[in-house]
Amino acid sequence: MDTEIQKRIERKGIVISRIPDWAKELFISRAQEEFCDDYGMCLAALIKESGEYNQLKSMFFNNQLNAKIILDENKIDEDKGITFGNGKKLNPNGGKKWVK
Repeated sequence: MDTEIQKRIERKGIVISRIPDWAKELFISRAQEEFCDDYGMCLAALIKESGEYNQLKSMFFNNQLNAKIILDENKIDEDKGITFGNGKKLNPNGGKKWVK
């Protein structure tokens, strides 16, 4: 009898264990707010958004986006310039010279 019930449950749903409490709370609240408690559609949206985010991040770091960064020159420290995540430094001379 128990195996028959287990087979029905396995075919009908998904069980995810060892999920952190904070992630579970965020997931449930998002499902309630945006998807009317439809956990399946919420999960599908999260997976889709994750893929889009990874694609945009990859395009950004490979310089494949046609995006411009506009800087307020009044906020740039003349001595330090701006240091990017890749370690390169943008001098406040209009961005024409890269310094390592």
